[in-house]
Amino acid sequence: MPKYSYKVRDPQSRLLTGTMDGNSIDECMSRLEEKGLIPVSVDEMNFDGTMKGRSFFDKVNDNLSTMSARVPYRDVVFFTRQLATMINGGVALPKAVEQLSRNEKTGFKKMLEQIGDDLGMGSTFSDALGRHPGAFNNMFVSVIRAGEAAGALDTVLDQLANYMENVEALKSKVKAAMRYPMVITLFVATVTIGILWKLVPVFKDMYAGFGAQLPGPTMILISISDLIKNNILLVFAGLIGLTVLVFLMLNADKPRYYWDKYLLKMPIFGDILKKNILAIYCRTMSLLMESGTPILEAIQISGAAVNNKHYAKALESVYNDIKQGELLSTSLANAGNSEFPTLITQLVSTGEESGRIDELLSKAAEFYDREIRNVVESLASIIEPILIVILGGIVGSMLIALYLPVFSIGKVIK
Repeated sequence: MPKYSYKVRDPQSRLLTGTMDGNSIDECMSRLEEKGLIPVSVDEMNFDGTMKGRSFFDKVNDNLSTMSARVPYRDVVFFTRQLATMINGGVALPKAVEQLSRNEKTGFKKMLEQIGDDLGMGSTFSDALGRHPGAFNNMFVSVIRAGEAAGALDTVLDQLANYMENVEALKSKVKAAMRYPMVITLFVATVTIGILWKLVPVFKDMYAGFGAQLPGPTMILISISDLIKNNILLVFAGLIGLTVLVFLMLNADKPRYYWDKYLLKMPIFGDILKKNILAIYCRTMSLLMESGTPILEAIQISGAAVNNKHYAKALESVYNDIKQGELLSTSLANAGNSEFPTLITQLVSTGEESGRIDELLSKAAEFYDREIRNVVESLASIIEPILIVILGGIVGSMLIALYLPVFSIGKVIK
């Protein structure tokens, strides 16, 4: 059944947002009106949680709006752990939310105050959270909703806090893996610009007095230096334009899909990203299935959680296979070993036989966590020689090009 995203106004004229399943937009609008809500918009969603049929500029606008209302993930993790502790300690939910809101930053504080007001007016916790997608994503809301239905909100909050802490730790490891080469790349770029900006003009003035034809590499280097120095504003404008172009392309479906696909084929880092995606998928599925979320909904939420169009498409094929009656293990195997390794399909198959899919998926997530940690710990020793060669090659080539005329200075003087 398709999923729809809606915006409505309640009897107090507050703008509310959420998602629901339905057969058509008209059916969803009728159900919302029956609840006393005034529909503002109802849009069908793609498998990965993005809106279907949205124009390119609508997508850009949506992303900018979401970014402006986004709460740092670390803040949400800390709030979830505190809330889980307070609920397990017997504090009433509205009081716990109200107390935790006092120490938060302005944006998040207003969200929590609104959630507290909604709870006071009889709204469920999941519905109140669903009105703030900038802080609480679809996965978070679905887990809370499942916990409410089972009467085990304290348990799922604790599970959710553990999940988010593990995801945050995994993100930190991946960022640590990327930080070293990024710093080196920035250093190389700074050295290169410094040579072109300051050093090359000194040699240019010196060689100008020789009155002789300079070697080709030297001429090319001087031309690049002149281009940067005499058109610095255009160079910066070009860099800004390139950044904007990349941002716009990543908001278009096809370019984003191919970007996400080939990003996974990068040497070393592609392997880290893939293991990160698999860890997030396994951990998300484990949490959702443990909390009682239906498997089809769990797969949809996982497709959005991996934040990779290529994997979202693979999970959509898994979703369609399960709708046709296939087992999860068979569906994952059909998607291909390059997307879902044998380790995952075998553990899921064993879990299907024993009724412990959530536990075994959690084991798979822990395995990929360890793999990422091992790669990150050894990354410096792997990357450092490569970066040194690249740095030496770039700077060395520029210096050789600069000093080529010096090697033939005798001929020039004669």
